[in-house]
Amino acid sequence: MKIITGLTFLSVFIFFSCAPAQKENNDVPENVLTSTELVDILTDAYLAEGASGINIKQVTGQQVDSVYLFNPLKDHNCTKSKFDTSITYYSNHPKAFKQIYEQVLERLSQIQAKGKL
Repeated sequence: MKIITGLTFLSVFIFFSCAPAQKENNDVPENVLTSTELVDILTDAYLAEGASGINIKQVTGQQVDSVYLFNPLKDHNCTKSKFDTSITYYSNHPKAFKQIYEQVLERLSQIQAKGKL
């Protein structure tokens, strides 16, 4: 009887220890940007990077920094600290981060389709 009870206990213990990991928590801490805010900032950052990379204003290399005054963080009233904390948070929540990047790519595709890129 002790053997059956021990095997039952061991089986239950193994069953619960092999259970899948808990789902990602959907509650974003207050010091982290929401997914919508991060999508907005990342979209603007990629647009700014693209604009400065192709030099649409035809400026020399030394003038690029002063002519292209893109600052997506400032434009969205976000501190670098909050942005960094948000990137760290979403890096630890890869499913949410993947959804954010899918939204960024979708938004960039929509902008391109409208001929604004």
